[in-house]
Amino acid sequence: METILSVSVTVLALLVIASEMYKISFERKIEAKDERGQLLLLRVKNSSYYILVVGIILGAILVRSVEVLAQEDYIYFIMVVFFIQSIVSSGYLFLLRRV
Repeated sequence: METILSVSVTVLALLVIASEMYKISFERKIEAKDERGQLLLLRVKNSSYYILVVGIILGAILVRSVEVLAQEDYIYFIMVVFFIQSIVSSGYLFLLRRV
């Protein structure tokens, strides 16, 4: 079980690094500096904040109301939410660029 968890965290961390590199490479391009690029970045950041807020509220509900998640594990849940937010926002940016 411990091996599966460590492999999962490693894969998740590598995906986050790759997704952040994709976002950084887009922000450095000329495409990001025009009006459409600024709009894309704004939409990606809005979706990222939405994911974070929903994840944090969901975590608080799981800890306090439903008690599915122990208080000690809340910080790990938030870490996973941040990782997922980063990956999803890069995927969303990828999709928006293709449209």
